[in-house]
Amino acid sequence: MLYWIIYDISENSTRSKIIGKCKDYGLFRIQKSAFIGDLSRNRAEALSIELKSLCLKESDCVFMIPSCASCFNSRFIIGNFDEERLKQKDFVIVG
Repeated sequence: MLYWIIYDISENSTRSKIIGKCKDYGLFRIQKSAFIGDLSRNRAEALSIELKSLCLKESDCVFMIPSCASCFNSRFIIGNFDEERLKQKDFVIVG
């Protein structure tokens, strides 16, 4: 299952740790505060536990949003985004 990780974190050190965790799990950074990647349910749960352990402040927020391949294939990208970056990571589903 594809998962979107979208976050709003106030402290640089905590934000850096979240970025590191996302990269450790093989997620692909699509914007400064957004990653996407293919995770099994177990790995998604493990990542959520690790992110919770980072001592987020009350004002911080992390979304982990599952997305099936069919839903992702129906996406809209508005604005300037190099979709070739997604193709290189096999996130463009043709069919």
